[in-house]
Amino acid sequence: MILVEYKNYDNTEIGHEEVNQTRNYLTNPMGRLALMVCSKQPNESAHRQRNTVFTQDEKVIVFLDKEQLKEMLAMKERGEDPSDLIIDLVERFYIQHE
Repeated sequence: MILVEYKNYDNTEIGHEEVNQTRNYLTNPMGRLALMVCSKQPNESAHRQRNTVFTQDEKVIVFLDKEQLKEMLAMKERGEDPSDLIIDLVERFYIQHE
């Protein structure tokens, strides 16, 4: 199962606390992969916390933004599989942590 959490924030930054909220949802029944869909880019603190979550808990949180969602729609219209974009993001995450 893949957990998907939406952070449609206008005025508030997406930081380490938001990553920890998602981390807390990643329990055994929910799995170890979460997509955090954000209306704006997470700050540096969020990225550091995401890396900490992976190191400590072996849980993966992938950030997706509006442009990537639009690209997934375009992929679907072209007859491509939009999940390929998610797979690429997960693979990129793992490569960064080798």
